[in-house]
Amino acid sequence: MKRRLFFCAAIVGLALRAFGAVAQTPLTADDVLARMRANATAVEDFNAHLTVRTYDNGLVKLTQELRLSLLQPDKMRQAYLSPDYLAGNLTVIVGDAMWTYIAASQTWYSKDLSLLSDAEQPWLAFRQLLRDVQDELENYTFAVVGVEGGAYHLRGTSESKDAVYGAIELWVDPETFVPQRRLLYDTDGNLLIDTRVLDVEEIADGVFVARRLETYDEVGALRSVILYDSVAINQGLDPSLFSVPEEASK
Repeated sequence: MKRRLFFCAAIVGLALRAFGAVAQTPLTADDVLARMRANATAVEDFNAHLTVRTYDNGLVKLTQELRLSLLQPDKMRQAYLSPDYLAGNLTVIVGDAMWTYIAASQTWYSKDLSLLSDAEQPWLAFRQLLRDVQDELENYTFAVVGVEGGAYHLRGTSESKDAVYGAIELWVDPETFVPQRRLLYDTDGNLLIDTRVLDVEEIADGVFVARRLETYDEVGALRSVILYDSVAINQGLDPSLFSVPEEASK
């Protein structure tokens, strides 16, 4: 009798837990996106040391070190530290305007990011915390495809001629609301890049950032690994860090 009672109680317990899981109201795509933005916009400024390893045929082709600085809503600075032939190079982005300083020739070059193709914008992986970059998601209509591996799977389709990509897929962790994976497609539905986010850490109360990113190409080959260390946020970065000489902006 005791065994029967225990068995029945276990069945009832499982049923109640299952009922609770089903009865719990799942988040909508808009809910998930709002919480993603809330996490990102809690960062007023961001500063970190990065190690970027580029791969070719499974082997490290190039290792770079740089100091990355971000300032809301749209400013980014990359100061290159190594290898020696890149040390001293600098990239500054404000909105869609990008300036690059080549130390060897002491020359500034400028580009308009809005005129570059998707494949020519590797900086997007670094800029995801910026509010103006987050706002690019507004050009898409997102829906929850399902819950996979405990993460919300969202798919966004472009609804505007201003959309950079044809479609975006996100797998978003329900605790940190940092995307675990991001797939970008062109307007013909071809996969452009697969970014996987690892080692997410809470660096301030309720603020989560990735410490490792991996990017894969359209055939699944590893193209880069980006490691973040010495991460600091909301330190009151000087806006002059993101200024360029007057002659560079002409």
